[in-house]
Amino acid sequence: MTLQQYEIFDRVVVLQNITNAAEELNISQSGISHAIKSLERDLNVQLLIRKRTGVALTPEGNEIHKHIKEVLQANQRLIEEANALNKLITGTVRVGTFTTVTTHWMPKILKFFKENYPDINIKLVEGDYQSLEDGVYKGDLDCCFTVQSEKKLIPFTPLKSDILYCIVSNEFGLNNYDKITIDQIKQYPLIKPTKGWDYEIMNYFRKNNIKPSIAYEVSDDQSIIALVQAGLGINIRPGLVLTDKPQNITILNLENEAHRTIGIGTAKYSSHATNKFIEVVKWFKENGKFDYNF
Repeated sequence: MTLQQYEIFDRVVVLQNITNAAEELNISQSGISHAIKSLERDLNVQLLIRKRTGVALTPEGNEIHKHIKEVLQANQRLIEEANALNKLITGTVRVGTFTTVTTHWMPKILKFFKENYPDINIKLVEGDYQSLEDGVYKGDLDCCFTVQSEKKLIPFTPLKSDILYCIVSNEFGLNNYDKITIDQIKQYPLIKPTKGWDYEIMNYFRKNNIKPSIAYEVSDDQSIIALVQAGLGINIRPGLVLTDKPQNITILNLENEAHRTIGIGTAKYSSHATNKFIEVVKWFKENGKFDYNF
C-alpha cells in the first residue's frame, strides 16, 4: 500500500466519481481504477460500490476511509512541520464559511493572507453552521466560521457580536419607528430561514414567547430580503447581512435586544498553515476590520 493509493482513494470518495477524480489528479481513469483495485486487494476488503452515477462507500470502506484520512492528515502535518523547521510555511487550509462571512469578510482576509503567505493555499467550503462544525470535527475541514451556541463539539473563539434587527417593508408604515415591539412582531407574517440557518431567530422567539406565523421558509439571505421588500412578511436578520442597506426596507431595533456571536471553530490539532490563517483572522478582529455600518 502506498500514500498515492490513499490519496487517490480519498479523492474518489470525496468526489464520488472516478472520472472527476481522474481529471482533478491528472491520472487516467484506468490508473484510478487500478489503484483502487490494488488497495482493495492489499486490504482484502471491498471499499467501493460502482454505480451508474458514480461510486459509493461500502460499510467497510467507510471505516477504512476514516483511517486513511488520518494518515493523509498526519502526512500533511509532517510536511508542514518540516517546512516550518526550515522557515518555510506551506500547505492547504480548508476553511468552512457561510454566505455573509464569505461575502463581507473573506475577500479582504484572503487578499491580505495571499499577500503575506503566498505558499499557503486556502480552500473555501460553504455550508450551514452544523455541517461546517461537523466537517471540522470529522477532519474534513481545518477550521470554520460559525456562531456561538450552547453545545459545541469543537473549540470556539468569538470574533464579533452581531446584533439582530427586524426588517420590514416600507409599505408597512413603520419608517418613523426606531424599535419594533414583541406584540408588533406577533402581528406580521414571518419570512423564516430554513432549518440550519434559524438558530438565532428561533432562540429569540423562544425567549420572548413568540409563536410566529410563518409565511415562507427560505435559506438564501438575498431571497429573504426580496420577499420582505415585496411586503410578504417580516424577518429578523443579523447586522452583517444588512451591511449594504436594501432598498424599500426599514431596519428596526428589537424591543428585547438580541445578537449572534460569530467566531471561528478549530480542530483539536492545527497545522502551522491553519494557525497562520487563524492568526490573520484574529488580527482582523483586533484591528476592527469586522465592523460595519448601514
